[in-house]
Amino acid sequence: MKKIFTTMVAVVSIFLLAACGKTEKKEITISAAASLNEVLSQIAENYQKENKNITVNINFGASGALKKQIEGGAPVDFVFFASKKDLEDLKKQNLVSEKFSKDILENTMVVAGRKKIDDLSEMLDHKVAIGDPDIVPAGRYAKQVLENAGLWDRMQENFVLSKDVRSAMQYVDLYEVDYAMIYKTDSRVMKNAEIVYEVPNTLHTPIIYSCGILNDKERDEVKDFYKFLTNKDSIDIFEKFGFKVINEQ
Repeated sequence: MKKIFTTMVAVVSIFLLAACGKTEKKEITISAAASLNEVLSQIAENYQKENKNITVNINFGASGALKKQIEGGAPVDFVFFASKKDLEDLKKQNLVSEKFSKDILENTMVVAGRKKIDDLSEMLDHKVAIGDPDIVPAGRYAKQVLENAGLWDRMQENFVLSKDVRSAMQYVDLYEVDYAMIYKTDSRVMKNAEIVYEVPNTLHTPIIYSCGILNDKERDEVKDFYKFLTNKDSIDIFEKFGFKVINEQ
C-alpha cells in the first residue's frame, strides 16, 4: 500500500510540475492603418519574440473602414489609425479607452510619379490616384491640399479613388495612373515611381496617427503591447521607416 501511495504522489507531482510549466496561450487582435503595414508588422514580430505565448494578429486597411467595422462590433482589442479624428469618434462612442489611448506618430504627404513637378497644378491634365476621402485619411488630407490649392473642383475627372493609401501607391507604381498623393513613408516600398513633389504642410492639417485599446479589452497583454509601442527599440523602428514619433510616453 505504501508503495502504491508513493507512486501516486510521484505521478501527481509530475502532473503538477507539467501544469505549472505550461504557459497560457494568448492573442491580441489589432486593426491598423494600411500605411503601418511594414513597421507595425516588425514591431509585432519583436513583441512576439519576447512574449512567445502571445500571438499578435493585425488587420490592415483604411482607418475609416476599420472604424466602421469596430462600430459594427468587430472583435478587436487595439486600434492604430492614421487619423486622430477616427480614434476620437470611437472615444466619443465610449468604444475606446480614454486612459489607454494617445497620439503617437506624425507623417507627411507627397506626390509620387515618374516626372518631377514644381506645382500641384501640373497634375491637372493627368490621372491622379488618391484614397477615397470618405474612408481613407490620406484621401481626406489630399482633398484638403487640393482644396487649399484651388484645384479640387477642377480635378474631379482626374481622380482614381482607392480603398486605402497603399492601393493609391500601387496604382502609380504599376503605371496605371500618372500621379498619386500618398504618405512619404509609403514611398519607401515603391519600385518604379518616386517622390516628385513634397506637399507643404501648410496645405493640410497635421497627419497624426493615434492608437488605443478598446474599452472592454484592457487585458494585461494588450496594455503591455500598448506600452511596448513606445519603448526605445520600437521608436527606433518607427523612425527607421520615416515616421516622426511625437509621444514617447
